[in-house]
Amino acid sequence: MDSVRLSAWQFHLLTQIYVIGTAFILLPGPIIASAKQYGWIVVIWATLYGLVLAFGYLYLAKLYPGKTLIEIALQAFGKWAGGLVSLLYIVFFIQIASWVTHNLGDFMHINLMPLTPISIFHIMILLVSAYAVSKGIESIALVNELLVPYLYSAFWVPIAIMLREWKWRYFHVAYPFQLSDVVIQTRFVLAFPFMETVAFLMLIPFVQRKVNISFISGIAVAGAMLTACVFISIGVLGVYRGQQLVYPIFSMFREMRFTGFIEHLEAILAVNIVLVVFIKLCILFYCAVLGVCQLLKIEKRTSVIYPMIWVISAYSMLFMNNVENLDWIKKYLFEYYFLFAVLLPILFIVSAKWRNNGRRMKKDGSA
Repeated sequence: MDSVRLSAWQFHLLTQIYVIGTAFILLPGPIIASAKQYGWIVVIWATLYGLVLAFGYLYLAKLYPGKTLIEIALQAFGKWAGGLVSLLYIVFFIQIASWVTHNLGDFMHINLMPLTPISIFHIMILLVSAYAVSKGIESIALVNELLVPYLYSAFWVPIAIMLREWKWRYFHVAYPFQLSDVVIQTRFVLAFPFMETVAFLMLIPFVQRKVNISFISGIAVAGAMLTACVFISIGVLGVYRGQQLVYPIFSMFREMRFTGFIEHLEAILAVNIVLVVFIKLCILFYCAVLGVCQLLKIEKRTSVIYPMIWVISAYSMLFMNNVENLDWIKKYLFEYYFLFAVLLPILFIVSAKWRNNGRRMKKDGSA
């Protein structure tokens, strides 16, 4: 395992940006379409679900101190079964990285450079991410720590100005609300982005201290920001318009006028999106590379990094456009993520408990 160390603050910020990731630009539209003016409540209960998962992951990490997710799988299930589970997790990280890459490429292709082939965006972002991963997670955390003040100020200051367009009447539209139907239709919010935090089991061993509070608070703050994004999208755009847009937040920035001569503020948001998605992609890229190195006992990370560019790039080309991709996410993502984010971690915990009980019985027998 890498001899690296992350501070609690760096880990907290990495968790925030990872959870916010592509969610703040992609989620508001589908959430509003499913839950109407109650969409912000959906994000609140999804955040609570994410916090429950976080406590579970921290408990799992406590049962396997100093072990990454790949090492946990190998210790829990043995060389062959554990190796297979580890390989599944590596593919899982690669798949999420491919989704993130495709989402960014699709966004830039649709909104910024429609004549540029989407594969060019994929290669560009992956080359930069590969360089960052080659420098290690400490460098990624330092860059993230440097960027966060700009990212938040460049996003929330224009959002605050946009509140002058707020209309409370958008929350008083008589849409029917059936709790059971809304829970089923919005279960994808539990998966994306909160189930994806299982990847942080690859990073928890690197955190020096206060890992519990930094991880929990990172998810809570990110959940609060996502809730605010959905709430503001409803208040400014309205339910009918918000549910029709693929990128509601981006549309708000595009239509904003400030002091009569400052326009096209969507350029600021576009830079924010690229930077936030870059950090999330770097984390997933690093987890996939570290997983391969630990599973195959490879010492040099660079021998895995650059071949991984072509794997992720090719994989990202298999996905459909964002509209069809979101439809698949709404229908199947929760069930797919459940295996990696809930079922397998529970089995790891059961395995650890069973081994500990076995050792305790041996000690009692020998005594």
